[in-house]
Amino acid sequence: MTPLTIDDWAEANQRYLTAALAEVRRELESHAGTGEPESAEPESLEAGVKATEMSAPPALETLCGLFGLSSFERNTLLLCAGVELDAAFTALCAEAQGDAGQPNATFGLALAALPDPHWSALSPAAPLRRWRLVEVGGESLTRSPLRIDERVLHYLAGLQYLDERLEGFVETVQAAGELLPSQRALARRLSGVWSQSLGGQLPVVQLTGGDPEDQRAVAAAACEELGLALRAISARNLPSDLRELNALMRLWEREAAL
Repeated sequence: MTPLTIDDWAEANQRYLTAALAEVRRELESHAGTGEPESAEPESLEAGVKATEMSAPPALETLCGLFGLSSFERNTLLLCAGVELDAAFTALCAEAQGDAGQPNATFGLALAALPDPHWSALSPAAPLRRWRLVEVGGESLTRSPLRIDERVLHYLAGLQYLDERLEGFVETVQAAGELLPSQRALARRLSGVWSQSLGGQLPVVQLTGGDPEDQRAVAAAACEELGLALRAISARNLPSDLRELNALMRLWEREAAL
């Protein structure tokens, strides 16, 4: 079979996501005891599209790899995405929980209906909550509505944009024009240091000098050589409240990963 081209990625990603949602929907139907004849042969991942046939990995699998999601955490995220993307999920959630007033995903439903459940997935230190992939909408950890973060939902659907909560904090630094030979040499040295760590955490590098614009130009040129986007946060814009600062740092770490 001929691999899909990059132009096909968006469509293939949608098919892959639809097939993954169908698998979670089937688990809900089984738990609720409402499996219908037409659900006997749901669209599987193979019936949709295989990740190996795509020009780039599906957004779902990339996200799971980035944040180290277990199969249960992956399915919990899909459960929350299904509520937003597939009208059948809301009725199934209510029926599976025996409560018409609870047409939402919850951690309790995920633990009861999805394969390989583990309580540790609910921890604030576990990926789903640590990286704000999902939000608990009340005081009860297991019974409160569980919602997927909007930025994460759009990422799964193949849409890329800067999280609006970072607007006003983060600016894109564009590569400047022609650099001086010494600046170009420094940019290449910097890109060489970073290229050794691509795929992992890049080492922190401090550029010093009298002109901040020269420093930005060198950093932007180094990023351009590696196909990376450079963004900057001014220290003047950082919140003084420690909790707000930590939340901003966590959000930016997630955005940088995505």
